[in-house]
This record gives sequence, structure tokens and C-alpha cells, in this order.
Amino acid sequence: MPTRILRFALEDLRARYAGSSGEGVDPRTDTAPFRAFRAALLELAARAATGEAELSMWWDGTYNGYFLAVAVDPPDALAGLDPAPACPPDDDRVAVPRADRYPLAHVEPGRAVVARDADGATFEAPFGAPSGHFGAPGMRRIP
Repeated sequence: MPTRILRFALEDLRARYAGSSGEGVDPRTDTAPFRAFRAALLELAARAATGEAELSMWWDGTYNGYFLAVAVDPPDALAGLDPAPACPPDDDRVAVPRADRYPLAHVEPGRAVVARDADGATFEAPFGAPSGHFGAPGMRRIP
């Protein structure tokens, strides 16, 4: 089933949210920048929601450039969402999402709640460091 998919360039996310990290924190495991981005995006989504929607995410791309993809299902529930204040998307399209995506949030008019698995854990994406990080950024399960 097609969903709205927003893709945010990793380099743009790093540039915008790098200041959210604490001094001396390992960027390979630090999820503070991701949490800052998620909070900004979910605030915008809650304001734009006209119905209930589930948001999910995954990393897309190759070592030449990664994107954090965010799927909105159903797409009509957030048709008016402009994510640019959180981070301008590199791509905004309707397509079939990846099967191996991670839960991000449940959104409804005026409200957004971070998604949790059956054990109450969330998933967060460390943005890594602008240099010295080889390979795809990962997802961390946060109990």
C-alpha cells in the first residue's frame, strides 16, 4: 500500500542537529540529535494532522549519501504537513515503504506519541559523525 515518504539527507540532519549532542559523547551511539529532530517533526505533524496516522522510518541510500526516510500512513492524514521547519526534505513522494521499517510515532490531530514496541522500547537513529563513519547509520532500540 503506497504511503507518503519523506527523505531527509543525513548531512542536513547532522548540520541542523549536531548541537544537540553533549561534549565528548560518541556520535556513533548518541541519539540526542535524532530525538531533537523527532520532537520538531512530531510537533509539526500533530499540528498538521487531519486524522490518525502511523509514522515509520528507515535508512535509505548508500555510502555515497544516506537519507532518513519517514513514511506516513495513510498519506492523506498529514497531507498538509510541511516538514521544512524541522529539516527540509530532500524528497517527498508517494510510494510503497520498505517492509523492514521501524516504528516512529502515532499522530492524530493535536497529538503525536512516540511509537513503542510490545516491551515499551523505542527506536532511535544515531546520526554519526560527518567524518570517520563508514557504512550505513544504524537504528538503536532504546528500552
